Amino acid sequence: MILHPYGNGLVALAQSAHAFLAFQVAEHWGNRLTPRPSPRAEVLAAALLHDAGWDGHEEPLRLAADGRPLAFDTLPSEEREVVWTSGVERAGLRGRYVAYLVSHHVSALATFNPDHVHRDFLARQDALRTRLRGELALDPRYAAALATGPDEVNRAVVRLADAIAVYLASGREGTERFPGLPRRGGSAPLVLSEVSERTYRLRPWPLVGNRLAVSAEGRLLPARSFPDAASLATAWQEATTVRLTWTLLATGARSD
Repeated sequence: MILHPYGNGLVALAQSAHAFLAFQVAEHWGNRLTPRPSPRAEVLAAALLHDAGWDGHEEPLRLAADGRPLAFDTLPSEEREVVWTSGVERAGLRGRYVAYLVSHHVSALATFNPDHVHRDFLARQDALRTRLRGELALDPRYAAALATGPDEVNRAVVRLADAIAVYLASGREGTERFPGLPRRGGSAPLVLSEVSERTYRLRPWPLVGNRLAVSAEGRLLPARSFPDAASLATAWQEATTVRLTWTLLATGARSD
């Protein structure tokens, strides 16, 4: 779960709800200065499914040590490999290139996890991608992408759409820089700056048009500690569903 501050409470957004945010961003990716994903369908599927391994692992909600719901970034490190592996497997049901992209994504997460060294997991994912890449290189739909720049663009789209979605869903404030935005002629950092509540500006603008509204649904919980799992479960069952909307703006686009 990702916990988004909302009034006097918290909106608990499932990882798949966050992934739906990433999908909405990826769906509008690309313009005359930012390369578009190709093959598009598989990249969009990877954006939507990159956290599919969390399905079935978030309910019933678990208590963290502080009595609040256990958030995704506080999940014990040894449990993450199960989630990541399941995500790659579920992606593979949609296609080999989808699994290849998701494997790259979860391997990057494992590489930069400061709490645990995932050597065996990374080795298994590397072997999987080597096999998949060999197969995909023989398929005309994927051969060109793997041989040239589109594959790097595709992986960057999944990574950056996820990073933007995490930032939005977490309700973070201020400015964040994400490295490695593919641009015509090179790459640049992608800067996300808060304009107002749930409104942010992206520079350089990587999307179609000059603004994009995205949304996700979660359950509204009281912003307090729970004495035990049973009381948290009761609050979860009684929680109302809330749809949150965020607006992304290009440089110069009006915020009203």
